[in-house]
Amino acid sequence: MAPYDLPKDAVWFITGCSSGLGLTLSTFLATHTQSRIVCTARQPTSLIPIPSTPNVLKLALDVTSESSIQSALSATLAKWSRIDVLVNNAGYGFVTDSETAPTHTTHALMDTNFWAPVRLTQLVLPILRDSNPTTGQRGGVVLQVTSMGGRVAFAGNAFYHASKFALEGFTEAIAKEMAPEWNVHFCCIEPGGVKTRYAETSTAGALEEGERHPAYLDPNLATNVLLKYKSSPDAMKNWAEPEVVVRAVYGVVRDGVGEEGEIPLRMPLGSDSWGMQKMERERELRDLEVVREVALSTSGEEQLASIGFLRK
Repeated sequence: MAPYDLPKDAVWFITGCSSGLGLTLSTFLATHTQSRIVCTARQPTSLIPIPSTPNVLKLALDVTSESSIQSALSATLAKWSRIDVLVNNAGYGFVTDSETAPTHTTHALMDTNFWAPVRLTQLVLPILRDSNPTTGQRGGVVLQVTSMGGRVAFAGNAFYHASKFALEGFTEAIAKEMAPEWNVHFCCIEPGGVKTRYAETSTAGALEEGERHPAYLDPNLATNVLLKYKSSPDAMKNWAEPEVVVRAVYGVVRDGVGEEGEIPLRMPLGSDSWGMQKMERERELRDLEVVREVALSTSGEEQLASIGFLRK
């Protein structure tokens, strides 16, 4: 697919702008670009820190509510007639022992982290493909903020990873459904550790909702080792600055990456994200070789040849 030509007055629709990367990205766009920004959050009062300018539209949005989503999109189109960049940023973490995780809590997490961006993507796609060309701007970009947790899983975060892995899989598949002439681009933004309140809010109360089973109290178990790391005062010392991360995100949308300047399907951000993903892919390749003989014993080479058309 050809590189994307980001208009200077692009309309960015961003979810989860009350804090973290959503707040930082909105503020950066409002103060350093000519972009028009739709900043959304459950409580509009939480958007006060974002500069109020003619290029900023602040809206209430509950991403788990169909009517709320429809209302926010309608208000955006009424004001600016198009959306160029959708940023599905709203989401949260949940650290728990998977065996005893409350069902209502895990369902709510999936609703916010997976089903909400899926629904927003479904509703914005026709705008990018059909409505934008009537305003003189063809196509657009969908950014799914997943984190390196969409590619690498850690103990105690099973439901968070399930939501992000699901969003990555959905995005990889739907990106392949796009016709090149639609000029619609997808990118999973995969930050590693960033100096936001995520580490604090993702663990706060998560393990106190019910008493932990004694089997999981061993300090040497991986979940407890991770919790100890996160509680250390030095844990975030080497994490990325939010401002640096959002500048990189903006640069990827504006300029793409590599010699061709295309927007990548996946964009790790941070040496931890890139490094952990590289190590994980190398481990997977080694594991594939270990099981190669058994795998290939179940069919001939003709089976692989028959699906050669799927290779892209």
